[in-house]
Amino acid sequence: MKRRSVAGVLGWVAAACATTATTTWAITLLGQGLSQQVVSPMSHAQITQELALATAAGETGGPVSPTEGAGGVSRAFSTPGGSVVGTCAAGRASLLAWSPAQGYATDDVSEGPGPHAWLEFESEDNKITVKVTCVRGVPSMTLKEDRDND
Repeated sequence: MKRRSVAGVLGWVAAACATTATTTWAITLLGQGLSQQVVSPMSHAQITQELALATAAGETGGPVSPTEGAGGVSRAFSTPGGSVVGTCAAGRASLLAWSPAQGYATDDVSEGPGPHAWLEFESEDNKITVKVTCVRGVPSMTLKEDRDND
């Protein structure tokens, strides 16, 4: 009788270990897709294009000339809080990419498409709201800066 009890307990422990290992493996494969938005990686061509736009925006201190692609007309903007790439397709604004400047983080984002798309770059004492709209089919940016004077 004792051998059966020991064998039963050992079988139960083995089954519990196998179940735990299988579950852990499955969760690892799924990654963060269960609780967070899945972001697709950019292709080499997309990275090169976005870097060229952001670099040109940084050198000129303002928006880059619009470029037309399959997704509509795109334009990069440089702000004190970071860089933004907006697009207009069928009269609707969208944010394609953004990158906060050092000392800033991206807070709220409304990527669009819609009448306008916007995001907030926030630092310890400053909040910059960037809004992209379409003016005659070309992305246009407005900027609102709120300084915390504590």
